[in-house]
Amino acid sequence: MNDSGARSGVSAALIVVGLAAALVDLFYEPFVFTPIAALAILVGIAISDKYRRLGLTVALVVSACFIIGAAAAVWSSRALY
Repeated sequence: MNDSGARSGVSAALIVVGLAAALVDLFYEPFVFTPIAALAILVGIAISDKYRRLGLTVALVVSACFIIGAAAAVWSSRALY
């Protein structure tokens, strides 16, 4: 595997980690995993441009998960942190 392929693989893995953190954020604790997800996505996009569109789509999903998770936590009287 050449250097470009390795960078693309790490980039895709970080974006998937960001998506997984967003889903955990949605169902578990809303303000804990969003910064981790956002940082993983931003680093994944910065490493390789190959998955830039996927990263931007996942960033929108992270934003939606944050808003929905926070609204559900307020509505159900769960702890927000």
